[in-house]
Amino acid sequence: MVVAVAFLCIRFTLLAKIEDDYREIGVMKAIGLRVADIKRIYLATYAGIAAVGSLLGFALSFLFQGVLLEQMRLSFGESGRASLALLVGAISVLLVFLSIIAYVNGVLGRFHHISPGEAIRFGIAQETSSGGQRFHLSMNKVLDTNVLLGLQDVLARKKLYATMLAVLVLAAFIIIVPQNLANTIAAKSFSTYMGVGNSDLRFDLQQTDQIDAKAAAIATALAHDSDIAAFVVLTTQTFSARLEDGSEERIKVELGDHTIFPLAYAAGRAPLAENEIALSVMHANEMGKNVGDSLTLRIAGHEQNLTVCGIYSDVTNGGKTAKAIFTDPSADIMWSVISAELVDATLLDAKLVDYAGRFTFAKVSDLDEFIAQTYGATISGIGKAASAAIGIALTIALLITLLFMRMLVAKDRYAIAVMKAFGFTNTDIQVQYIARAACVLVVGIVLGTILANTLGEALAGAVIASFGAASFTFVINPLFAYLLSPLLLTVVTLAATIVGTFDAGRISIAEHIKE
Repeated sequence: MVVAVAFLCIRFTLLAKIEDDYREIGVMKAIGLRVADIKRIYLATYAGIAAVGSLLGFALSFLFQGVLLEQMRLSFGESGRASLALLVGAISVLLVFLSIIAYVNGVLGRFHHISPGEAIRFGIAQETSSGGQRFHLSMNKVLDTNVLLGLQDVLARKKLYATMLAVLVLAAFIIIVPQNLANTIAAKSFSTYMGVGNSDLRFDLQQTDQIDAKAAAIATALAHDSDIAAFVVLTTQTFSARLEDGSEERIKVELGDHTIFPLAYAAGRAPLAENEIALSVMHANEMGKNVGDSLTLRIAGHEQNLTVCGIYSDVTNGGKTAKAIFTDPSADIMWSVISAELVDATLLDAKLVDYAGRFTFAKVSDLDEFIAQTYGATISGIGKAASAAIGIALTIALLITLLFMRMLVAKDRYAIAVMKAFGFTNTDIQVQYIARAACVLVVGIVLGTILANTLGEALAGAVIASFGAASFTFVINPLFAYLLSPLLLTVVTLAATIVGTFDAGRISIAEHIKE
């Protein structure tokens, strides 16, 4: 993406420079200079800029690598291949430099299509316009004349504005998708992708002895608490499952009543009988099981055939879990979870403090805290990435719009001079360019939002599905997605348009229409 943006910036800068030098290029061709010679003049300039930029970027990478790689080093340690990393970095910089030179050389191929006579006579490239004929000033009853002229130009030169439209669509997409993903993971409803039902209180018992006795003590306390509307004790044990090829695999099965705090099942339902079992999406996919299929487990020393009654999402424990209601006192308990619902949700904070003090051997939390404890680092990381994505997208929109408008002003020098001769003021001309940008911006925001909520959701769903989730749906913050995001893009784009068209006021009538 960074390289694509760099190429777009180079393209617009170079095209604006070609428009500025259009007559000079025509003169050079007229006096017999070959296209290859003219290209070398420009290529040398941009090669120098690319070389300086590449070397500065390479130097800055050494300056900031400590900060950028600090967290990675804490997580994974040192690579021990510093010299190899240096070599790869140098090769990458060289490849970027050569790519820029090749791209500039390709853009300079436009010199072959410049007519010396046309360039000397008009000083700008002559364009053929199509579309926009249906907008006539005489028929205008609603729109301001300058706005109408701006819209007419967009329709007449659709191909020219296609690049700016693509950038704005991409910017809207980059802003909305990470934010939607961050909202989804941080939302309480994300518990449905964690194989957890919706409850108020949660007691986690693990890495302790006598889990069953301690779970029973908590259950007794909850049963005698009039503020508790419902609760359930779920115990996770491991069992051997016989696969189709005859081999065995140890699977984690959560035992208990799964109807009190039910999950949203991707297929089927919760287990209701002792000969039924529900599988997580990843387990079902790996075992090739669907609802109605049979799965053989070794329970209490005997093999029993269970019917797969449901398939659910679970991104915890590697995405491989199962749920059933049978009992096996002989199997070791891995952990136990007690979920409870309060009669009055306003008592939650008081109950958390009360039960945390009474049962110090258990981790007592509410559902939001459980999600934060389980995926707190992930939620924080995605949140930071979403904020960074906003900054990156707005910077891209600002930079590309600014360069695009400067290129447009360079191409439209003759037209601007003619409009000034007809009495249009600098403000009128600037309003026309703002109308052009606003037209493209509206289409870009609409398309970007639609893509973010369709393609973006599908891409995010595919990533989440790889961890064991199914039927992924974005939790959208409408205030951000449909108001704040378009507003930010609008402010940045219009500000870039105003700055980029500032030079239009300096265009001299006599200099550009004297021919």
